[in-house]
Amino acid sequence: MEKIDVRRQIDLNEVLKFATEKHKGQKRDDGQDYIVHPIRVSKIVDKYKAKDSQNRDILLAASLLHDTLEDTYTSYRELEEHFGKEVASIVEELTTAPFVPKMIGKGLYLAEKMQMMTNYALTIKLADRLDNLCDLENCTPQKVARTVNDTEFILDYLSKRRTFTKSQLKLVDAIKTQLQILENSPKYKSGMNAKAQSVEVNAKWQKTTNTNFMLVVFFNFS
Repeated sequence: MEKIDVRRQIDLNEVLKFATEKHKGQKRDDGQDYIVHPIRVSKIVDKYKAKDSQNRDILLAASLLHDTLEDTYTSYRELEEHFGKEVASIVEELTTAPFVPKMIGKGLYLAEKMQMMTNYALTIKLADRLDNLCDLENCTPQKVARTVNDTEFILDYLSKRRTFTKSQLKLVDAIKTQLQILENSPKYKSGMNAKAQSVEVNAKWQKTTNTNFMLVVFFNFS
Protein backbone atom coordinates (compact mmCIF):
# COMPACT_ATOMS: atom_id res chain seq x y z
CA MET A 1 0.00 0.00 0.00
CA GLU A 2 1.23 3.47 -0.88
CA LYS A 3 2.00 5.70 2.08
CA ILE A 4 0.47 9.15 1.97
CA ASP A 5 1.02 11.73 4.64
CA VAL A 6 -2.41 13.22 5.23
CA ARG A 7 -1.87 16.75 6.49
CA ARG A 8 -5.38 18.17 6.25
CA GLN A 9 -9.00 17.16 6.26
CA ILE A 10 -10.55 17.22 2.81
CA ASP A 11 -14.12 18.45 2.44
CA LEU A 12 -15.46 16.54 -0.58
CA ASN A 13 -18.36 18.97 -0.90
CA GLU A 14 -15.85 21.77 -1.35
CA VAL A 15 -13.94 19.67 -3.88
CA LEU A 16 -17.12 19.08 -5.88
CA LYS A 17 -18.00 22.77 -5.72
CA PHE A 18 -14.50 23.70 -6.93
CA ALA A 19 -14.55 21.15 -9.79
CA THR A 20 -18.07 22.19 -10.83
CA GLU A 21 -17.05 25.84 -11.04
CA LYS A 22 -13.87 25.01 -12.98
CA HIS A 23 -15.75 22.90 -15.56
CA LYS A 24 -18.59 25.41 -15.84
CA GLY A 25 -19.74 25.77 -19.43
CA GLN A 26 -18.02 22.59 -20.62
CA LYS A 27 -20.15 19.82 -22.11
CA ARG A 28 -19.83 16.11 -22.81
CA ASP A 29 -20.60 14.65 -26.25
CA ASP A 30 -24.17 13.93 -25.11
CA GLY A 31 -24.73 17.55 -24.10
CA GLN A 32 -24.57 16.99 -20.36
CA ASP A 33 -22.52 19.28 -18.14
CA TYR A 34 -18.94 18.01 -18.07
CA ILE A 35 -18.92 17.67 -14.29
CA VAL A 36 -21.08 14.54 -14.58
CA HIS A 37 -17.98 12.69 -15.83
CA PRO A 38 -15.71 13.38 -12.81
CA ILE A 39 -18.63 12.58 -10.52
CA ARG A 40 -19.14 9.20 -12.21
CA VAL A 41 -15.40 8.49 -12.10
CA SER A 42 -15.35 9.20 -8.35
CA LYS A 43 -18.26 6.80 -7.84
CA ILE A 44 -16.44 4.09 -9.81
CA VAL A 45 -13.29 4.63 -7.74
CA ASP A 46 -15.35 4.47 -4.55
CA LYS A 47 -16.93 1.21 -5.70
CA TYR A 48 -13.72 -0.55 -6.65
CA LYS A 49 -11.13 0.93 -4.30
CA ALA A 50 -11.85 3.91 -2.08
CA LYS A 51 -14.26 2.22 0.31
CA ASP A 52 -11.43 -0.05 1.43
CA SER A 53 -8.78 2.68 1.54
CA GLN A 54 -7.67 4.68 4.55
CA ASN A 55 -7.09 7.55 2.10
CA ARG A 56 -10.60 7.49 0.67
CA ASP A 57 -11.03 11.28 0.68
CA ILE A 58 -7.77 11.81 -1.19
CA LEU A 59 -8.74 9.29 -3.86
CA LEU A 60 -12.21 10.74 -4.31
CA ALA A 61 -10.92 14.32 -4.34
CA ALA A 62 -8.36 13.47 -7.03
CA SER A 63 -11.09 11.67 -9.00
CA LEU A 64 -13.34 14.72 -8.95
CA LEU A 65 -10.45 16.98 -9.94
CA HIS A 66 -8.70 14.66 -12.40
CA ASP A 67 -9.38 16.81 -15.50
CA THR A 68 -8.94 20.26 -13.98
CA LEU A 69 -5.26 20.73 -14.84
CA GLU A 70 -5.79 19.38 -18.35
CA ASP A 71 -9.08 20.98 -19.34
CA THR A 72 -9.53 24.12 -17.22
CA TYR A 73 -7.58 27.17 -16.16
CA THR A 74 -6.36 25.57 -12.94
CA SER A 75 -2.77 25.48 -11.74
CA TYR A 76 -0.95 22.86 -9.70
CA ARG A 77 -0.32 25.45 -7.00
CA GLU A 78 -4.02 26.22 -6.82
CA LEU A 79 -4.87 22.56 -6.23
CA GLU A 80 -2.11 22.23 -3.66
CA GLU A 81 -3.24 25.30 -1.75
CA HIS A 82 -6.87 24.19 -1.67
CA PHE A 83 -6.60 20.43 -1.25
CA GLY A 84 -3.02 19.51 -0.39
CA LYS A 85 0.07 18.21 -2.15
CA GLU A 86 -1.16 14.61 -2.21
CA VAL A 87 -4.28 15.42 -4.22
CA ALA A 88 -2.45 17.85 -6.50
CA SER A 89 0.28 15.30 -7.24
CA ILE A 90 -2.22 12.61 -8.23
CA VAL A 91 -4.10 15.02 -10.50
CA GLU A 92 -0.81 16.02 -12.10
CA GLU A 93 -0.06 12.36 -12.84
CA LEU A 94 -3.42 12.09 -14.56
CA THR A 95 -2.88 15.12 -16.77
CA THR A 96 -2.19 14.52 -20.46
CA ALA A 97 0.61 16.50 -22.09
CA PRO A 98 -0.77 18.89 -24.74
CA PHE A 99 1.25 17.80 -27.80
CA VAL A 100 2.90 14.42 -27.19
CA PRO A 101 -0.19 12.23 -27.91
CA LYS A 102 -0.40 13.68 -31.42
CA MET A 103 3.27 12.94 -32.00
CA ILE A 104 3.34 9.28 -30.94
CA GLY A 105 -0.35 8.36 -30.87
CA LYS A 106 -2.71 8.61 -27.90
CA GLY A 107 -2.83 4.87 -27.26
CA LEU A 108 0.94 4.49 -26.93
CA TYR A 109 1.25 7.73 -24.96
CA LEU A 110 -1.36 6.67 -22.41
CA ALA A 111 0.00 3.14 -22.15
CA GLU A 112 3.51 4.34 -21.37
CA LYS A 113 2.22 7.01 -18.99
CA MET A 114 -0.07 4.60 -17.12
CA GLN A 115 2.75 2.09 -16.77
CA MET A 116 4.68 4.61 -14.66
CA MET A 117 1.77 5.86 -12.53
CA THR A 118 1.40 5.32 -8.80
CA ASN A 119 -1.29 2.83 -7.86
CA TYR A 120 -3.71 5.55 -6.79
CA ALA A 121 -3.35 7.42 -10.08
CA LEU A 122 -3.63 4.22 -12.13
CA THR A 123 -6.80 3.21 -10.31
CA ILE A 124 -8.39 6.58 -11.12
CA LYS A 125 -7.19 6.40 -14.73
CA LEU A 126 -8.73 2.95 -15.19
CA ALA A 127 -11.99 4.27 -13.70
CA ASP A 128 -11.79 7.21 -16.11
CA ARG A 129 -11.30 4.85 -19.05
CA LEU A 130 -14.23 2.68 -17.93
CA ASP A 131 -16.56 5.67 -17.71
CA ASN A 132 -15.48 6.96 -21.12
CA LEU A 133 -16.17 3.53 -22.63
CA CYS A 134 -19.66 3.59 -21.10
CA ASP A 135 -20.33 7.06 -22.53
CA LEU A 136 -19.83 6.59 -26.27
CA GLU A 137 -23.46 6.51 -27.33
CA ASN A 138 -23.39 9.99 -28.85
CA CYS A 139 -19.92 9.69 -30.40
CA THR A 140 -19.11 9.07 -34.04
CA PRO A 141 -18.40 5.50 -35.19
CA GLN A 142 -14.80 6.51 -35.83
CA LYS A 143 -14.33 7.72 -32.25
CA VAL A 144 -15.94 4.57 -30.87
CA ALA A 145 -13.60 2.36 -32.90
CA ARG A 146 -10.56 4.45 -32.00
CA THR A 147 -11.40 4.43 -28.28
CA VAL A 148 -11.99 0.67 -28.24
CA ASN A 149 -8.78 -0.07 -30.14
CA ASP A 150 -6.71 2.28 -27.98
CA THR A 151 -8.11 0.70 -24.83
CA GLU A 152 -7.31 -2.82 -25.99
CA PHE A 153 -3.77 -1.74 -26.80
CA ILE A 154 -3.37 -0.06 -23.40
CA LEU A 155 -4.59 -3.10 -21.46
CA ASP A 156 -2.35 -5.44 -23.43
CA TYR A 157 0.63 -3.13 -22.93
CA LEU A 158 0.05 -2.80 -19.20
CA SER A 159 -0.60 -6.50 -18.64
CA LYS A 160 2.91 -7.27 -19.90
CA ARG A 161 4.66 -4.54 -17.92
CA ARG A 162 2.70 -3.84 -14.77
CA THR A 163 1.40 -5.83 -11.81
CA PHE A 164 -2.17 -4.81 -11.06
CA THR A 165 -3.61 -4.54 -7.56
CA LYS A 166 -6.81 -6.48 -6.73
CA SER A 167 -8.98 -3.40 -7.22
CA GLN A 168 -7.25 -2.61 -10.52
CA LEU A 169 -7.83 -6.16 -11.75
CA LYS A 170 -11.55 -5.75 -11.02
CA LEU A 171 -11.56 -2.51 -12.99
CA VAL A 172 -9.72 -4.18 -15.88
CA ASP A 173 -12.34 -6.95 -15.92
CA ALA A 174 -15.12 -4.33 -16.01
CA ILE A 175 -13.36 -2.56 -18.88
CA LYS A 176 -13.02 -5.83 -20.82
CA THR A 177 -16.73 -6.53 -20.35
CA GLN A 178 -17.60 -3.12 -21.77
CA LEU A 179 -15.17 -3.65 -24.66
CA GLN A 180 -16.98 -6.85 -25.61
CA ILE A 181 -20.29 -4.99 -25.64
CA LEU A 182 -18.89 -2.24 -27.82
CA GLU A 183 -17.15 -4.61 -30.25
CA ASN A 184 -20.53 -6.16 -31.03
CA SER A 185 -22.20 -2.80 -31.62
CA PRO A 186 -23.10 -1.58 -35.15
CA LYS A 187 -21.38 1.75 -34.46
CA TYR A 188 -18.04 0.06 -33.72
CA LYS A 189 -18.26 -2.10 -36.83
CA SER A 190 -19.15 0.96 -38.90
CA GLY A 191 -16.17 2.80 -37.46
CA MET A 192 -13.84 -0.07 -38.27
CA ASN A 193 -15.16 -0.18 -41.85
CA ALA A 194 -14.58 3.55 -42.21
CA LYS A 195 -11.06 3.13 -40.83
CA ALA A 196 -10.32 0.34 -43.33
CA GLN A 197 -11.59 2.49 -46.20
CA SER A 198 -9.53 5.43 -44.98
CA VAL A 199 -6.40 3.28 -44.83
CA GLU A 200 -7.09 2.07 -48.38
CA VAL A 201 -7.61 5.63 -49.67
CA ASN A 202 -4.47 6.84 -47.94
CA ALA A 203 -2.48 3.96 -49.39
CA LYS A 204 -3.71 4.79 -52.92
CA TRP A 205 -2.98 8.48 -52.35
CA GLN A 206 0.52 7.66 -51.12
CA LYS A 207 1.12 5.41 -54.13
CA THR A 208 -0.08 8.14 -56.50
CA THR A 209 2.03 10.76 -54.74
CA ASN A 210 5.13 8.58 -54.95
CA THR A 211 4.51 7.94 -58.66
CA ASN A 212 4.04 11.65 -59.38
CA PHE A 213 7.17 12.46 -57.39
CA MET A 214 9.22 9.98 -59.41
CA LEU A 215 7.87 11.46 -62.66
CA VAL A 216 8.83 14.97 -61.54
CA VAL A 217 12.32 13.76 -60.66
CA PHE A 218 12.63 11.95 -63.98
CA PHE A 219 11.61 14.93 -66.11
CA ASN A 220 13.69 17.38 -64.07
CA PHE A 221 16.83 15.35 -64.65
CA SER A 222 16.11 14.34 -68.25
